[in-house]
Amino acid sequence: MAKRQILNSKNKTLLVTHLPEEPDWSDLPPELISLISRKLIDIFDFVRLRAVCKTWRSAVRTSDLAPQLPWIMDNSDQSFKKGYLRFYSLLTGKTHNFNVPRSIQKFITGSAYNYLFSYDMQTCDCSLINPLTKDEISLPPSPVGIWYPTCVPADPSSRYAVISIHPTLKTTDLLFCQLGDLDWTLMKEESFPYYRIHGMGIKCLLEGFVFHDGLCYATDRDTGSTVVINLAMQTVICVAPQPESELRKEFAYLIVSAGEILRVCQYNKRCQQETSYFDIYRLHLGNRDGNVINPCWIKIDNINHQFLFLHGKHGCSFRADDFSGFIGNSIYFLTKRNIKETNILSRYNLKDGKIETLQVPEELGCSWFVPSLCKKSSNYR
Repeated sequence: MAKRQILNSKNKTLLVTHLPEEPDWSDLPPELISLISRKLIDIFDFVRLRAVCKTWRSAVRTSDLAPQLPWIMDNSDQSFKKGYLRFYSLLTGKTHNFNVPRSIQKFITGSAYNYLFSYDMQTCDCSLINPLTKDEISLPPSPVGIWYPTCVPADPSSRYAVISIHPTLKTTDLLFCQLGDLDWTLMKEESFPYYRIHGMGIKCLLEGFVFHDGLCYATDRDTGSTVVINLAMQTVICVAPQPESELRKEFAYLIVSAGEILRVCQYNKRCQQETSYFDIYRLHLGNRDGNVINPCWIKIDNINHQFLFLHGKHGCSFRADDFSGFIGNSIYFLTKRNIKETNILSRYNLKDGKIETLQVPEELGCSWFVPSLCKKSSNYR
């Protein structure tokens, strides 16, 4: 520190200490700021960094956000009827409340990845809502009888939203749209030649939709088969039969993991979580002259550095290297000890089959989404 002598009013010498000047943080190299931003696992810390100054904001794009784990929506008190939504972050262990007036008196569900699916039971209006950014993407009004929606897939190249409605207990009408369409498109019945034979000509129930590489995958609840659909062409590419080695299961999840389609079968889902166990299969689509032939499921023993998160009727995959404290080659899943209790979070180790119950709040709900700062509404209006 620099020091100099001065005289006060009584001619006494005083020592004055000069502190070094504060650095101008806005002069940090943009590449360094961007690198720092990628290390912030809490999305709110990321937002605060971008809010420091214009220089930092221009140096850090929303796409620089580190990978995020799902937030689980608390719907135990149906808070969405009051215009706010509460979430629990698996990554930080924090609970967040968001004022979302557009959610009042609407059916809100997750599994839309970076968005929540909003459905007005009275007007049939549908939209996608990002509770973080308040971004909303309008979808065409839905026909009555909506059963279970799946929207905005994990594959960024796909712009499709899909819903299914059940006119009867044994049929499914599959409707889809591209973001920005004014109407839903009904998948033509003649596009399902497989179903003319199966079930006395009655289309069976499809669920667990996922999107990957321009195709839509869904599970036939009756037969356990996997239907591969090209929505753009309105055609069924192929049908992969249920694995022969698969036992009687509670549910089969379809998950995109490291560029592959996995089938995750959970057994004893409705019993105590300590008795649950899983089988995992990888979808193999044989190719001949560009045509998909003889699709089949191949059982695998591990998923290496990936870990899966299962919730409701959907799941997603993550790299353990991106998240401290999370273990690869494992499955994180939510279940109940009994019907009256709320969800609990458990981890299943694929190597030894052991299950560990993790400490989380008791109010976990049954919907989730992956937090994001992206805004898409301007592109689809």
